[in-house]
Formats: sequence, structure tokens, C-alpha cells
Amino acid sequence: MSEPITFYCESFRGDTTYYDVHDNGMVCRSDRDDEKTRFVWSSVKYIEDRARGWIYIVLNNLKEIPIKYTTNEFPLLLKTVCVRLSDIRKDDFQSQNFRLTPTYLLQLRVVVSILVLALIISLPLSSVLFFLLLSLSIPLAIFFQRQPISLTLDDQHLTVNYLHKKTEIDYHDILNADFEVTENDYGSTLGVVLTLKNRKDITIRKLEDIIVFFIMLQIKLNENISVH
Repeated sequence: MSEPITFYCESFRGDTTYYDVHDNGMVCRSDRDDEKTRFVWSSVKYIEDRARGWIYIVLNNLKEIPIKYTTNEFPLLLKTVCVRLSDIRKDDFQSQNFRLTPTYLLQLRVVVSILVLALIISLPLSSVLFFLLLSLSIPLAIFFQRQPISLTLDDQHLTVNYLHKKTEIDYHDILNADFEVTENDYGSTLGVVLTLKNRKDITIRKLEDIIVFFIMLQIKLNENISVH
């Protein structure tokens, strides 16, 4: 059995929570008391990414283990947990489709609607204004072309669905999958970065059930490693 990997998170009160990740489970402990929470991987019901920069590991007894994005090496912690779960949940794999969150899709629709409306209104008013808005819309159009709107996992490959095309990626062409956290003025966002052979890396954000997606993808990547 390998040595546990320990991660930690300091709170604004000054106390520290530690997460010891073992081969068969996790121990959560705090330096403010002697109480520890222990669980094995088979007792994990699901992991949920929630707003305000937290994930929650929910156990079969419905006990919740909160882990903040600001935990040191948080992407590695989450990946380590998901890899452990993929080892024991491989029989749970099924072909499924993952879409962008409804909130994010609504935001995109609002932005596009406002821009189109502005172009329509500006055309009879001022050609200069119209072409200015048109030039501003080009970067947005490029963004939409490159933004995956859904992903499909099946037994053979991962299909990345864009607005006007789809790309099929064989699992053996995926070198690695990692979590990442990006921050802006509106908060932190959990994403997944896929490192590909002979292709540009793909970054996936604002995806519903992004942690489930990662675990299901890891199951197929594990199978590909075992075959090769």
C-alpha cells in the first residue's frame, strides 16, 4: 500500500483542515480538534460541484465532506479522488451526453440576442456604428465556434459537439485529463483540460455534472491503458 497524499486548507479563522488520501479511502481532520472523518471509496455516493467555490463528497449515509477550491493543489486532490473512484466504478459506465449548464447557455443566448439587436438597430442609424459593432462581434463569433456545447461519451470515443460541427476523439488519443480552477471577477470556475496527441488541447468549463464526466472519462482512459 502506498503512502497517503495529504492536502490542506486554511480557513479565515486560522485553523487548518487536512485531507489524507489513501488507496482505499480518505481521512479528513482538523488541527482545532481531535475528531476525524474516515470513509472508504465504496461509501461515496457522488461528488457535486457547487457554487461559491466548493465541492461536496456525499457519502451513502448522506454525510457531506466539503472541500474548498482554495485547498492546496485542489485540482490534483480532486483528480486523485476521481481516479480512485473510477477504479471501483468501472461497471457503472454507460454512454451519456453532457451539456453546458442551463445558466451558462442562457447567458450566451442573452449576449447573442443583445448583439444581434444592436446590429439591427445600428444599421439604419449609422454605418460607422454598425461596422464597429460588427468588428466587435468577430471575436465573439470565434469564441462560439471554439466553445464545446456538449460532450458525448460512448464505448469507442469521446465526441465533442460544437455549434456547427462535431469532433470524435479516440480514447487512446487522450494523453491526460486534469482539473483546473480559473478565477475572474465573478468567482471561480471548475474546468477540465484534455491533453491530446497531435491536436490542440481542449478546455471544458461550465459543464453540467463535470465531475461525473471526469470519472466516466477516466474509466475509459483506464481501459485504454490496460489494453496497451
